[in-house]
Amino acid sequence: MEVRMKNILVARDLGKDSARVIRYALELGVKFHAQIHVLHVMPTVDASVMNMVALAMGADKLAKYNKDNEAELAAQTSLQLHKIIEEEQELMEEDVAHPVKVEVHHGDPVPMILTIADKLSADLIVIGSHSKGTLEYAFLGSVAEKILRKSHRPVMIVPPTKTP
Repeated sequence: MEVRMKNILVARDLGKDSARVIRYALELGVKFHAQIHVLHVMPTVDASVMNMVALAMGADKLAKYNKDNEAELAAQTSLQLHKIIEEEQELMEEDVAHPVKVEVHHGDPVPMILTIADKLSADLIVIGSHSKGTLEYAFLGSVAEKILRKSHRPVMIVPPTKTP
């Protein structure tokens, strides 16, 4: 059986290991001539917190504030991801076959990542895990762990960088 990859989905936050996780995906993209999709999901605020803020601020003001700022935050996040991608591509020996596609969405990260993976028919999901201190070997990051458990697609977990 030959492994083929056309679409690789990289689910990333903007943490300290973002560049490293993206680099893994870019290298795989070169090897398989695959399209790389970088996804960032901006988590939604808990409904109870939103209700408290709406009571203090006013529901109309909060709705306007959210509408005005969601697009701006998504644009800034997209720019940050493009910058990371550009920096990582400059360090690579070979060029990526296809321009990297970046998507920024709002929502619950796990279902959103799985939905986008299905939409893209991703052949692989690449995601980083976060260190949990002394329990770092017992648990992955909660999003990575849930993706690993719930996905019917292959998942590559990139561990955090070890700090001395």
